[in-house]
Amino acid sequence: MHVAEFLHRTNRRNRNTQIECSVERKLGEYAEDLDRRRHQLAHQLHSEEQQLYEELAELQQAQTDLEQNKRIEWIQMTLMRDEAAERELLEQKQQQREIENSEEHRHEETRQILLATKEAQLYQIEERKERRRRAAQMEAIWHQNEYKFI
Repeated sequence: MHVAEFLHRTNRRNRNTQIECSVERKLGEYAEDLDRRRHQLAHQLHSEEQQLYEELAELQQAQTDLEQNKRIEWIQMTLMRDEAAERELLEQKQQQREIENSEEHRHEETRQILLATKEAQLYQIEERKERRRRAAQMEAIWHQNEYKFI
């Protein structure tokens, strides 16, 4: 029985050793597969992260370009409005000069000046008349009061 027991133990040890080797080999394969997958995932994450950074940079650049275009458009519109206002002002000044230089306008201005002068003279005449009337009235009152005391 010794020999049979020895063979049985040896077979069992060999089988256990084979199982251990197989388990270690499989664990090694799993570890290698796991490391390979980890590296693949890390590479994939890095690639996706890089892609996201690039997309974000493109979006930020697009937003910056849009804002800059809006500012440029606003400045251009402001300049156009200012230029239009300046042109309108120049046209009005030119029209005013043409009106002022026209014969009709000069005659009208002269007529207005003459009218204003006549009105001022009439006012002065009326004022003088009123002063004379008051002076005469005061004189009359003075004479009446003077005769009462005599």
